[in-house]
Amino acid sequence: MAPLLICDNRAEVERERFVPGTPEFRRASLALFIASFLTFANIYITQPLLPLLVDEFDITPAVSSLTVSLTIFALGFALLIFGPVSDAVGRRPVMFWTMALAVLPALLAPLVSSINQLLLIRIAQGLLLAGLPSVAMAYLGEEFSPRALGLAVGLYISGNSIGGMSGRVISGMVAEAYSWRASFLVMGIIGLVGVILFYLLLPPSAHFKPAPAGLRKGLQDIGEHLRNGSLLKAYSIAFVIMFSFVGIFNYITFRLSGPPYNLSPAAVGWLFLTYSAGTISSTVSGRFIDLAGNRVAVILGVLIALGGVLITLLPALWAIVLGLLFFCFGFFAVHAAASAWANRQARRARASAMGLYLLFYYVGGSFGSTGLGFLWHARGWPGVTAGIIFMLALGLLLGLTLRDKD
Repeated sequence: MAPLLICDNRAEVERERFVPGTPEFRRASLALFIASFLTFANIYITQPLLPLLVDEFDITPAVSSLTVSLTIFALGFALLIFGPVSDAVGRRPVMFWTMALAVLPALLAPLVSSINQLLLIRIAQGLLLAGLPSVAMAYLGEEFSPRALGLAVGLYISGNSIGGMSGRVISGMVAEAYSWRASFLVMGIIGLVGVILFYLLLPPSAHFKPAPAGLRKGLQDIGEHLRNGSLLKAYSIAFVIMFSFVGIFNYITFRLSGPPYNLSPAAVGWLFLTYSAGTISSTVSGRFIDLAGNRVAVILGVLIALGGVLITLLPALWAIVLGLLFFCFGFFAVHAAASAWANRQARRARASAMGLYLLFYYVGGSFGSTGLGFLWHARGWPGVTAGIIFMLALGLLLGLTLRDKD
């Protein structure tokens, strides 16, 4: 009778975890979607505003790009802090309090009088916005059934794409109607409402097991993860795809706001509706990963993104938009596959493992944000696309080395 008892206990544990179709799955998925939406709407709020910041503060495009790259870099740094903290105190408190505090810099940004003050605000935003991405994947891995993890991750990442898209669209529209300062104010108010909904919707952790916090323990966990070859592959993929993603959207704003296109801030903001392809891709990829595996998803996603980059070399505006659609679809497919694969490879200290994934991810974005600026100044859009193609080719090579049985 003992084996039957063990099977019954395992079945009971499985039933306690969130599975599709249950109220808990819907509540948790919606809460994490809202949180993801708010986080990525705020991270990229300045991308359609970069030409306006160049004019107002009399700075270069590369300096204006620091409002994106410093935020991403600060976020990446803070991931190393919040991951180990959540291993000790829990996932839900870290996510909630960092989201709540992140509302304050958004509401203070309209008061700045110099680019340096704005950069400090953006650094503060990056530090606080790190709370959710450093912990969410660990929460997903602990509270959702393994057979539902691909779908749950896909839904969470779709919040990334919708948030990033909506934040840029809202920012561009509000800036054109009022000012770039009003864009921050509007996003601060939206953030406050979102924090309340997140608190009411997200179920408490039922499978979290606290681990002792401390610098030595955190460094030991990081060292163990960095010695894991399977995780290193996922971390490297995260770096190259985010390098490409932030870079392409930073400098497409300068390409399209100048001649011969001369698009307004609102029109540039609407350009980010191409993120909708990423929303579809994230959701579809979750199911595809469960069926075909992470390796195939990464390879196909990179190839689609490469095709999109090449299409943007065409001069027609419709071709540029089409290329961005393909790029977004491929990018979010790769991100969903690589992050889900890393989550499965982390055998312990999952939050710090996923924190490292996101550290590589956001540091890659920070380098792409400003680093591709040198190619923009030297060679224009062809130079930017050459840099992105090189990085995506590295991502393809890394994808070919993945083994789903690792």
